[in-house]
Amino acid sequence: MHRKAHLVLLLACPFLVGMLELQAEVPQDHPSSPLVVQPAVVQPAVVQPAVVQPAVASGAAASATSPDTARRVAQNATTIPGAPKEVQAFLERVFRKLPPAGTLPKAYKLEGWEVSGKPTEEAVGFMPAPGVDPDRLIARVMDVNHYKGNIAHVVESRAIPDPAFMPPQQVRFYQKVDVPVIATIHHELVLVDAGTINGYRVAYWYLLKDKTNALETKTANRSDFNVGAWITSKGMVAYALSSWPKRDDLNFFQWGSLTTGADMAASPVIKGNIEGMAAWALKK
Repeated sequence: MHRKAHLVLLLACPFLVGMLELQAEVPQDHPSSPLVVQPAVVQPAVVQPAVVQPAVASGAAASATSPDTARRVAQNATTIPGAPKEVQAFLERVFRKLPPAGTLPKAYKLEGWEVSGKPTEEAVGFMPAPGVDPDRLIARVMDVNHYKGNIAHVVESRAIPDPAFMPPQQVRFYQKVDVPVIATIHHELVLVDAGTINGYRVAYWYLLKDKTNALETKTANRSDFNVGAWITSKGMVAYALSSWPKRDDLNFFQWGSLTTGADMAASPVIKGNIEGMAAWALKK
């Protein structure tokens, strides 16, 4: 017997394009092995799971990375070097829901699941994306300065120079998104090109909570938690997230709408997000 579960999505493709709730049947996990991090390469290479190198972005996004990053060695193949613990745990849950890399889904699919202590569900949507090159898609994901005009509902998105987060592998950025009728949400995030994990190219993000808490509240509400990932292999794209807004910034209606509401539009919104990013990646 399936149980019904609520899913709230704070989306902007690739992060927050809307906060919408889904009632979804909770699926069974796919069998999976522990996360295996591999070097990101454009051409086929011999896999050396114990050595983790920075991702090599394609096109204009590519540039040199720090020698320290390039020499990082994973002590445990299930660990993603440098990833916050909430990202590590989240991605392990996400990969249990995904098919093995190289397996193309026949159609769009969304899966959601509850996590104890969280006011919203986590989710991952995935679908076939013919012609999409994984490295090119991740390069678009990392191009945060050009989300506006390419990604729906993004009001503002700009990189913030920070020596702690150096492009092209990492970028700190500010983002403001419009959630139609309900609220405007803003935050500061860090986006990381994580290379190849379990055969997939992956870019994940997480919230800079202190920086976000310091943002003004007159023109927008703040996020309280936000982690997620873009995950892609040849011809397939997935988008995963876990997020909710800051309760003190919202009135009763807004909080209910963004957490325990019953808006069934979440599934098509995530599908549209994936389609939008895939279309952007296909542009010359």
